[in-house]
Amino acid sequence: MGGGDIGDCFSTALIQDDSMGDGIYILFLLGGAAWFWHTSRTAHEKVLEISQTVCRKLGVQRLDDTVALRRFQLSWTRRGPSLRRVYGFEFSSDGADRCDGEIALQGMSLDWVRIDHPEGHYFIENP
Repeated sequence: MGGGDIGDCFSTALIQDDSMGDGIYILFLLGGAAWFWHTSRTAHEKVLEISQTVCRKLGVQRLDDTVALRRFQLSWTRRGPSLRRVYGFEFSSDGADRCDGEIALQGMSLDWVRIDHPEGHYFIENP
């Protein structure tokens, strides 16, 4: 039992420490994914409410009772980096037509609303 055994124990300890470091990275990755999922669900629910309110105020019917994420991007605000999410939805003014609308959130704040209404296009920025 010479010096080889000590070297083997030392390399085994290094391998074990390295795998623990990988575990921390995996935890951060899983935590980041959970955060992204939670904020995305919260944003989706908020846009559902906003689109319903917009349609009610315009006297139109939101179709399919849903909104869909069209795009998202990392953007910079005065407070630092933030995610901008743009959701789309469809509505009808007479029950036969299908018109488009979009709602953008900057972080969790409403950024703008765009409505392609048959009587004209509406764009409301930072309402």
